[in-house]
Order: sequence, then structure tokens, then C-alpha cells
Amino acid sequence: MAHTKSQGKTNQKSNRPGQRRGVKKFGDQKIKVGQIIVRQVGSSFHAGVGTKVGKDFTIYAIRPGVVKFFKKLGKKFVSVVKAKKSTVVKDVTAKQVIRIKKPVKAKYVTKKVVKPAVIKKTAKKTVKKVTKKAVTKA
Repeated sequence: MAHTKSQGKTNQKSNRPGQRRGVKKFGDQKIKVGQIIVRQVGSSFHAGVGTKVGKDFTIYAIRPGVVKFFKKLGKKFVSVVKAKKSTVVKDVTAKQVIRIKKPVKAKYVTKKVVKPAVIKKTAKKTVKKVTKKAVTKA
């Protein structure tokens, strides 16, 4: 019997690359169908609405939207929710104020304002301010 083990076993080891596990898409990020959200060993994150789990516990999106992480009964969940459409509010400038060509003799001089299709309440206040500034400058 040999007193020492053979040296062949230690020479056969090779360095293998890492498997790149972890969270790939974080909260509030946009995601497309089929994109991977989390690669993991075991189920440290559970699949919520809009996601599925692969055979190696990879969680991926089954619908487009925004990624949300949350806890429920002490478990961590990942879900994909619909992206909210941001309302576009155009900046109202003095260029949008139409000037009246003929001078009008009256107590109050009014000027028409071109308004965008969608205006929030805050934008309406800015329209009033712009018109007042335009009247004082003219």
C-alpha cells in the first residue's frame, strides 16, 4: 500500500467561472417580456404577479411593465406591474399668447391663450401668470 495519495487528483482541479447570480433588474425599472429579473440558488425571492420561475429558480417577466419588490408574510416577492403613462404637460410660454392687433378701449384688455390638450391645475396657474406678465409688458 502507498503511504501517500497520488498527486494526480490535485492537478485535475480547474477554475470555473462564476455563474453571475443576483438581481438583474431592480425596483421601478422598465422590463420587457422574457427578461430575467433575478438569478438565484433556491427561492430567496418568490414569483409574484407578472413573473414566473424557471427550473433553476430564475425569475423572469411574462409581461412588460415595471419591476416591484415587496414583502408578504415575511417572504420576499417580485412582480411586474403596468407602467403608468406619465401625463405630458407642455410649458406655456409667452409665444403662445396671441396678441390683439387693434387696440381696444375698455377697462380690461383680454388676450387669448393657446392651451395644450392636457393641462394640469398647476399648468393653469402658470398660464394666468404668463398672461399677466404679457399684459404688463405690452
